[in-house]
Amino acid sequence: MKLIQQIIATGLFCFSSSVSAQQIQTDRPNETESPNTISVHHLQVESGFSFEQQEGEKAYEIPEIVLRYGIFKNAEFRIESAFTIDHDHEEDSGGIKPIIFGAKYHLIDHNGIIPDISLLGRISIPWMADHSLQEQKYGPEIRMLAQYSLSKSAHLGYNLGVHWLSDTGRPEYIYTISGDYALTKKIKLVAEVYGLTESHHHAKNTADVAVLYVVNKKVQLDFITGSGIMHANSEKFAELGLSFKI
Repeated sequence: MKLIQQIIATGLFCFSSSVSAQQIQTDRPNETESPNTISVHHLQVESGFSFEQQEGEKAYEIPEIVLRYGIFKNAEFRIESAFTIDHDHEEDSGGIKPIIFGAKYHLIDHNGIIPDISLLGRISIPWMADHSLQEQKYGPEIRMLAQYSLSKSAHLGYNLGVHWLSDTGRPEYIYTISGDYALTKKIKLVAEVYGLTESHHHAKNTADVAVLYVVNKKVQLDFITGSGIMHANSEKFAELGLSFKI
């Protein structure tokens, strides 16, 4: 927990600047990453407190956190991690998961039938974690992020990507599709389906729904809940989130 607090404090100290007039846009809370990037020289903190149940075992992340910083126009740098607690029938275990470094670059602006498109690359560092949670190999990932504007109030987004598993080094393929609709200027509803699959394996599919509440132009609250629907490990999950930008 101390490491996550130090990361936040360092980010706030190094990157603080004036507040952007643009309304906050986040990659939270669902699996579909947005093609939007952070404004230059601004920091955005996206955090969540989650619960997941899988085959009788429970896991908590208190919190998970993503720091996003705009390094230049259409590009951002990211740091991600989480403090996790696993609870089974015999004992509890926990610690800081491997830290993930990443970058996102916005390639194409929406124009007619052409969606907004970005590329996201990230890699987990196996030794940058508590000893019990350290992994065997680096876990690189790359995704294409796309989003269509259906109207002023509705959007349709999807991700396609590949993640090399840190335990085996084998590729795991990722797909997501997400739709959102703004009920008001402050409340947005989101529905999503996503899946993960290795070669010659069934896809592990999950569905979720979320509510986003924009407190003001720089603060957002969110809630998401979902469940595995086909071959997925997760039986159910829920998460509360807080995001803000500086």
